[in-house]
Amino acid sequence: MLGFSFLHIYSASYLVVGISVLFWAIFVFLSPPRDATKQAFSRYLIVVGWWALFSVLMINSPTQSLGLFWDRICLMGVVFIPATFIHFNFTFLGIDVKYKKFIYSSYLISLLFFLINLTPYLAADTTPKFGLNFYTDPGPFYLPFMIYFFSLSILGIYTFYWGYRQAEGNRKRQLFNIFWSSLLGYSLGGFNYNLAFGLGPAYLALVGNLGIILHVGVYAYSITKQRMLDISVVISRLLSEIITTAFFSAVYLFLLFSYAHYSSDRIGLGFIIFTFIFGIMLTQTYQAIRLFVQTTSDKLILHGKYDYYKEISEASIRVGRKLSLEEILKVLYATFFDVVEIHNPRIFLPEFFSDPQRESRRYVPYDKKIFAPVLTGEEIGFKDPLVGSLIEKREPIINEKSKDRQLVVPCMLEDRLIALFVLGSKLSQDPYTDEDVQLLEVLASQAAISLDHTRSYEKIRVDLEATERQLERSSRLASIGTLTAGVTHEIRNPLTVIRTETERLTKQPRDADYLKQYSDLMLKHIERITGIIHRMLTLAKDKPQQEVDVNLNEVIEVSLELVPLKRIVLKKELRVIPPIKGDNEGLQEVFVNLIQNALNSMPDQGTITLRTYLEDGRVVAEVEDTGKGIPDDIKEKIFDPFFSTRHEGTGLGLSIAYRIIRSHGGDIKVTSQEGKGTTFKLVF
Repeated sequence: MLGFSFLHIYSASYLVVGISVLFWAIFVFLSPPRDATKQAFSRYLIVVGWWALFSVLMINSPTQSLGLFWDRICLMGVVFIPATFIHFNFTFLGIDVKYKKFIYSSYLISLLFFLINLTPYLAADTTPKFGLNFYTDPGPFYLPFMIYFFSLSILGIYTFYWGYRQAEGNRKRQLFNIFWSSLLGYSLGGFNYNLAFGLGPAYLALVGNLGIILHVGVYAYSITKQRMLDISVVISRLLSEIITTAFFSAVYLFLLFSYAHYSSDRIGLGFIIFTFIFGIMLTQTYQAIRLFVQTTSDKLILHGKYDYYKEISEASIRVGRKLSLEEILKVLYATFFDVVEIHNPRIFLPEFFSDPQRESRRYVPYDKKIFAPVLTGEEIGFKDPLVGSLIEKREPIINEKSKDRQLVVPCMLEDRLIALFVLGSKLSQDPYTDEDVQLLEVLASQAAISLDHTRSYEKIRVDLEATERQLERSSRLASIGTLTAGVTHEIRNPLTVIRTETERLTKQPRDADYLKQYSDLMLKHIERITGIIHRMLTLAKDKPQQEVDVNLNEVIEVSLELVPLKRIVLKKELRVIPPIKGDNEGLQEVFVNLIQNALNSMPDQGTITLRTYLEDGRVVAEVEDTGKGIPDDIKEKIFDPFFSTRHEGTGLGLSIAYRIIRSHGGDIKVTSQEGKGTTFKLVF
């Protein structure tokens, strides 16, 4: 009696596995769109279902020969489980192309075991075991096949774990569920093979089948709740079809019973009229009732992910909060793919939507990943009849015969067509209902407002940049005016000396000593004029800046060699600092100017201290003097061109230093106290 009970329970577990797995295989394979992942998953489920259903026939066979026959039929599916599992695994993780040769090799090995299965070398026979009528007696190749089976299984489970560690968000949850269910399913499922080697206890085999059911169930949960393969809508559609068909069948049977009981039990004219009327009622109301049932079941069963209308309404609100084109497109595409579940949705925008300076002549689709226009060959010109119709009618256009362009929704703002939603068919194959269209119109209206604001923002940004460039040009013109005034003043003095001395040159005879003095004087003032012009050009023009590794300590040492240090005490506090990216010559000019200014502030004696150090991860250099300091009322003017407190100064040194430091991405600060000295701090 115990054996009989175990036999039936064990058979029932196989039957449940087979039916449930094949159910999923059929609907995964038939659900649109058909891609490589779905096909690989379907193949895996088919061979698992094959194994389970033919196992029922084997263990319940009435004779030993029939048991062996069904066992070998069963093993024809089993030998392909490792290859199809690893194929689905690699395809789902997107590494199937990279490891294509490995996948083909696994299929070849499975084919080899398929051929061996036609001989007694895989399954030698079947005998009664553990209360079962018949079960496999392993042949010499059965153990190698088990090693191959579990080696690929372990590899597949490991790759799922690897994918889980790499993934993020919803996909991470999917892979976690698949990983642990695969681990559990294959670990417990292995107990089925204990029976083949005569190992017990027998109930472990039953536990193994329960593990396989759990394995498939978790896969099913991932599909329906976490949208692993986008077929939850197919299941929902099937459920609504069954309920609606059952409803109309019950109504028809009730009416038929009432007709037979109260009218006639023969098929006559009245029965034909009754059936005809019911048929008309069925054709007119079936679709509406099925949609009602499906919507209701979605809200009850798949409420967590499929509260369809609420999510579209919330998407409209989220779109209204965005000003970035990328963020708006993210919300829209997420709504089309995850909420409405549309095949091949596209959002068309003017070709140069993000560049207001260029004129667009057509609408182009914007990619759902890079959020940029892509030329796919389906661009829509501004003069296209479709555009004219959308602007004129201001309402969506439905074409139920087209799979890729079943619904076109205009995003209108006043009389302007801002964008278009070009939507394919729904994955459920249901038509777009009036409520669908109304909700998508609301979404399109809000998207039009947000997209127009985005474009306005882009135009403001471009105009602002143009204004900034204009201000920069104006500032440069003002600087040129300042330069002209300063240069005129600075050059007038040496020119006056040159003119006066030249006029005196011919008034009386001159000896060689005087001519030499005259020559030296002329050269001195000419060099002064040349220096002023050179500094002016340096300030007015940006010379190309070299980007090399520069050690400020070395720059300071070289700069000191260019400046005569007399009368003063020099202190160097140069610490070890990392190199910075910059221009050697420009930075040398900065330090020469700062050191020269320090010397000029100490005409008799004093101390110059040069420091370098790190502060908050930034390189800092300081030039400190003990001179007369800078008065507070002129401290803000010291970096202006031609501002100088010395009569003989040009006023260009600090302005040039300031520009060079800023061009290096650095900052220059000054602290000073009258009578005590000044410190210039350079931060890079």
